[in-house]
This record gives sequence, C-alpha cells and structure tokens, in this order.
Amino acid sequence: MGAVLEKIENSEAYIAIEVDPDKLEEGLEHAYRKVVKQVSIPGFRRGRVPRQLLEAHFGKEVLYQDALEYIVPHAYEEAITELSIEPIAQPDFDIEEIEDGQPLQVKVRVAVKPDVQLGEIEGLEVRIPRMEITDQDVERRLEDIRSRYAQLEEKTDEPVESGDVATIDFAGYIDGELFEGGAGEDYSLEIGSNTFIPGFEEQLIGARIGEEKEVKVTFPEEYHAEDLAGKEALFKVTVKTIETRKLRELDDEFAQEVSQFDTLAEFKEDIRNNLVQMMEGRKKEFINQEVLDKAVAASEIPLAEAVVNMQIEHMLQQFSQRLASQGLTLEQYYQFTASTQEDLANDMRPEAERTAKINFLLEKIVEEKGIEVTDEEMDKQIEEAAQGMGVDPEQAKQNLAGIMDNLEFSVKMDKAVKYLVDHAKIEEYETSEVNDEQSESASDE
Repeated sequence: MGAVLEKIENSEAYIAIEVDPDKLEEGLEHAYRKVVKQVSIPGFRRGRVPRQLLEAHFGKEVLYQDALEYIVPHAYEEAITELSIEPIAQPDFDIEEIEDGQPLQVKVRVAVKPDVQLGEIEGLEVRIPRMEITDQDVERRLEDIRSRYAQLEEKTDEPVESGDVATIDFAGYIDGELFEGGAGEDYSLEIGSNTFIPGFEEQLIGARIGEEKEVKVTFPEEYHAEDLAGKEALFKVTVKTIETRKLRELDDEFAQEVSQFDTLAEFKEDIRNNLVQMMEGRKKEFINQEVLDKAVAASEIPLAEAVVNMQIEHMLQQFSQRLASQGLTLEQYYQFTASTQEDLANDMRPEAERTAKINFLLEKIVEEKGIEVTDEEMDKQIEEAAQGMGVDPEQAKQNLAGIMDNLEFSVKMDKAVKYLVDHAKIEEYETSEVNDEQSESASDE
C-alpha cells in the first residue's frame, strides 16, 4: 500500500491511497465469506456456493461493498499514520472503479487542524456600556417578587381588568363554522399575559361575569396551524369567574415570609447584592465575547466545511435535547415553525462558524503562550464539581477520572480567554453617549 499527501488547502488534507492488488483480493475474499452465507443457488447448501459460481451468478460487484468496507478503513488509518496527519472530522472517500489485478485507487478528503495565524491579540480595544444597579432596579425586582406572592381574590360585581385572571368558556368560528380546536371550557386566562391569540385578551377587558362577549381576532401569518394562519376568527366568550391579584404590604412581615431576613431593609440589600452579582456576570460575559470577536477578526483561521457541519450537528443535538426537556421533538418544531432541518442548519451556520473559529483561536493561544494548569487550579475545579455533585472532593475526583484531560483542557481554554481580556483595553461608556451619537448622525443626514 502507498499513500501520498497531495495538498492541504483550506484546512483540508487531500490524500491519494493506492491499495495493492493482493490486499484488494483479501478484501474480496472476506466479502465472499460474508455474502455466501446470505445467498441461495439451487443445488448448493447455503454457505457452500463456490466463489467463482457466486460471482458468475450475481456478478462480481456483489462483493464490492463489503470488500471496500473491510479494506478502506484500514488503508485510511495506515495512511494518516504514515503521513502524520491528525484528522478532526470524518473523511470523504472517492473510490475509483475496481479493476481485476490492478491496485485500488482511493482519494480522501479530510479536515485537519487549521493553521491559525494570530493577529495583534494584545491591546484589543473594546467598548462596553457602563452597567450599574440602581434603586429603581431593586424596586422593580421587589415588585416582581411581590406580584409572585400576590393572593387571588374573587370579584363579583366589578368587570375584567388587565392583570385579572378570568375563567372562560369559548368557541371560535371561521366563516360561521366552528373550527377544530377552537372551543374550550373553564379555561383560566390571565389578562395581559399575551398567551392567547394577539388581540384576544384586550377585548375581554370590561366584560362581567355571565356576560357573553364576541371577540374578533386575526390569526398570525406564522401561526403553527397552517389552516388557521392569517384567517379572521370570531370567538364567543362567556366569563364565568374573575379573580384579581391582591398585593401584599411591603413590610418586615412580608420579608420574613418570603426570605430568610427579619426586616425589609435587609431583604432589599440582599436583592441588591444578587442583582450586582448577576450584573457582574453579564458584564464579564459581554467583555469575553467582545474580546473573542475582536481576536477572531484580527486573526486568520481557515475552516473546513466538514468542521462547520460537525459543529452544526452538535448544535442540533443540543437544540433537540432542549426541546425534549419541554416535551417536544425536532419534527414537531419543524411542523410548528413551518421549517426544515436544512432551514435550521442554515440559521445555525454563522454561530457554528464563530464557535469553531473561537475554539481554534484559543487552542493556538494556549500553544503559543505556553498556558499551563497548576495542581491548585485543578483542585479548585474538582472542589467546584464536588459541590455540584453533592459529594466530597475525593469522590468527585474518582467520578471525573475518565474526563480529567478534558477538564484540564477546558481550564486552559478559560485561561486563554482571560489572557485576551487581561491584555485588552476595556473602555466603559454611558448609554447616553450612544443616544447622542445617534442623534448627531440623524442630524447630519
């Protein structure tokens, strides 16, 4: 067998493999022993048909598929070892026509780690909006909590208002005909939640218990049920009960009931601290992403199509798992959104390319900057994992034994991001600056 590296272009290696005739014959003999067990020829017991007769009866081509499945993977593995190539995706094979007594010619195209050329990654200039937590933010959060703990009280004489929860019976008609799925009884609907068809909830405001109200709506053009999309409908709705939310007094008693604190002042301070932590997390992530995008733009990172497709496949699997957690399948998602897997893959492609480039960029930084992981850093990772697992660090270490290399690699990648951030020039600006710039731009136009 012989293998030649023809070229590496756009992070793809092109390899020519020549399989010796005797190796090809070995593959055909292997295929014969497999195929002969599956065929019957009158006068011969199953599995006893001579190879020459089998080929004459069915054609030699009947052996080719199994022979290639036996030969090509071995030849490929030998070739990449001989040529010192490290593939990062599944190869594409192009096999020329098989000829008796002649070597088998196999062309291979496979994605390899790209030759990343880092640009000026130190001193990257990044501008981010100034983030701070105000008293108004704390009050809004407190009101959200207050609303969550509101008590429902039944209304008897007053009409429906925004924020009320109404129990309704309804029947929907299109062109005077009741449509499938358009009727319901004892349906609990929060007015203003926007969970029903756009325009439906607002028209119930002012309705009273026992009153039948006609509600006219138009289904959205992108509605998941194609037979209803874009059509006008009339709903006859009867309000059966109305409940309104009674907000609790914001005092120490409320704080004691909904938190671990004795006073409302302490509860507010805890809300502020939590909001600050969340803001710092958002700020850090914002800076990381901006710096990464700048570093990618400054560097040359060629991508093989196979790598992008592999990343898209990974993203599709993750998306499918998220849907499954909500009780949905990809097929249902395609039906509801009137889309296909190809549409979803195309939508994911830009982010897939970005993710792949970032990963190769960080690997190159780890390599060029000699980033290593200390024992103390690994111990910290294990301790954090132990807390998440609810076990002691030693047990966590045993649980993670099979993926310690991956964990160490992940820490190196995080340190590479930190390297970029530590060497970047971060400038914060007031959001009013953006508004002023936009106003000036509009005036110039």
